[in-house]
Amino acid sequence: MREIITLQLGNLSNYVANHFWNAQESYFTYSEQDSSPVDHNIHWRTGLGSDGSDTFLPRTVIYDLKGGFGTLKKINALYEDASQVSASSTWGGPSAVHKQEALHPSAYQQSLDAGTEAPRLTKSSVRYWSDFSRVYYHPKSLVQLYDYELNSTIMPFERHSMGIELFHSLDKEHDIVDRDWRPFVEECDQMQGMQVLSTIDDAWGGFASSYVEALRDEYPKTCIWLWGIQNPILSAPRDKRQLRLANTAQALTRTREHASIMVPLAVPEGDLPSSIGLDASSSWHSSALLATAVETASLPSRLKQQSTSKTASLSDMAESLNVAGNQTLATMKMTVGPKAAPSDDDGLNISLSRLGLMKPQTRSRDPRVFGLLSVYRGTKIDTEEDEAQDAKAKRRIIGNTVIQRYTTDLGFPSLDSFPSIYTDKTEDDSRMNVRATVSTDDSIVEQMRTLRSHVTWSVGPDERETLSNDLAEMADAYHDDWSSGSDEDDDDL
Repeated sequence: MREIITLQLGNLSNYVANHFWNAQESYFTYSEQDSSPVDHNIHWRTGLGSDGSDTFLPRTVIYDLKGGFGTLKKINALYEDASQVSASSTWGGPSAVHKQEALHPSAYQQSLDAGTEAPRLTKSSVRYWSDFSRVYYHPKSLVQLYDYELNSTIMPFERHSMGIELFHSLDKEHDIVDRDWRPFVEECDQMQGMQVLSTIDDAWGGFASSYVEALRDEYPKTCIWLWGIQNPILSAPRDKRQLRLANTAQALTRTREHASIMVPLAVPEGDLPSSIGLDASSSWHSSALLATAVETASLPSRLKQQSTSKTASLSDMAESLNVAGNQTLATMKMTVGPKAAPSDDDGLNISLSRLGLMKPQTRSRDPRVFGLLSVYRGTKIDTEEDEAQDAKAKRRIIGNTVIQRYTTDLGFPSLDSFPSIYTDKTEDDSRMNVRATVSTDDSIVEQMRTLRSHVTWSVGPDERETLSNDLAEMADAYHDDWSSGSDEDDDDL
């Protein structure tokens, strides 16, 4: 059934994934006349609830720190948590119960449970990513790590090495892949791949790199997409910015050999178009922008085969980007709203794949693109033009850009759980036009050079040479050797 299993690591990544799952839930149809263009079996698993009723829940494993889940509990309206064992059954002596003050569900959650009209969400009313969740999760999907606490000032979970150490300590005790991941794989008939959403500029980057390496050892031929989320950086103190850059570089270099495609994502700070009203300090806001891009770019992997749209597997999409076999790092751009066009590459006005402090460079030429994956969703387009583009994409010539274009009239859903960050959208618009592109191009050479100049002096001497060489090796894969118009100083990397 072409199943995809999702791995969510870290608080901001769970914000992004929550928007993603809310969108998937909105595609369900409940009348015989309506048919959804999305194949729900790809991202959702069937099962039986505690009362024997049928359930349809996300195929995902979610990790967060103590306090990160908010009011979300393993016990819900569909499932009881069978892993909870009463203390009295294992201890014969006297016991004392200590309870932390319970968090109250958000007004939005209470309205969903009561079946009443949901109040309008605001930045202040969204305290946790679970405050705007519209879906239930299986108890096995929720894994809370008690070793660290969310937003702790005493022992913050912020260094790449801390994530590596935490993974290996937990894996030594439990075998994480076997305990948390394998049950979801065993339910699949024909798994097409895995998608990982993780922050890469904090300790979760180390946790993710170790987890992806373990997955690759267990499933050597399975496609793995990594969406590498980065926190807003300009508002952080200088030492924190430096640490985040070093974490990002380490996460990318440690994961490049195991992930099929890595797409680093960050909200542009100060360079957003006027049609987007976004507060980068709000995780609810910034994650909504990133979720729009992730959900759109990955849409072909879960569409049903129809005459109005073309489908693809995660492997197909990865192969169209990783043309040379060593180009696993990709960049991403997007346009949302009326200005989104099926094939207007110059109209993509939101660049999401900046690495740390990397700013757009003034280039004497257009970047050399090796592979391009373009997804347009929204108002129907000229089918003849779409067919011509498909035919051109199939005629691959060595040295030419590999282009894969996908179009569908299924717009991005405008839900009451989604913030009003797209200012040119009217209240009557239930779906929005979006165009997202993922590409491998030689602009990554400049990004690697800039990242190396920012981080290699800030890591220890034992690690400095290895990190510098790894970044240089990543950049080498994007040098356009046959082009005479290469940028100056490319030999520096």
